[in-house]
Amino acid sequence: MTDPDTTTISNVGATNVHVHVAPQDTGLAVASLVLGVFAICTVWIPFVGLIAWILAPLGLILGLVALKRPAGPGRGVAIAGIVCSAIGLLGCIGWIVLIGAVATVGVA
Repeated sequence: MTDPDTTTISNVGATNVHVHVAPQDTGLAVASLVLGVFAICTVWIPFVGLIAWILAPLGLILGLVALKRPAGPGRGVAIAGIVCSAIGLLGCIGWIVLIGAVATVGVA
């Protein structure tokens, strides 16, 4: 009597091939992208944009760490995370420049 859940395949002369598949470790790259997008979204909101000062550099660091790893499926996501985090960081710096410019004009 045979078990219906068991399948036996007979390949005469077949060669077994073992393929090693590297694990898809894209967690850092995805985290970098999420933090970068979140930094871009929050940097333009007054007072709430202070969160971007934390999110953008953290996303930039995570993206750079993910990019240093061997080439894999997360490379493009890591680059996108770096770009988004850099844009968020530039927005933060832009706020500081704007506030500084307004403060110096008001002194005259």
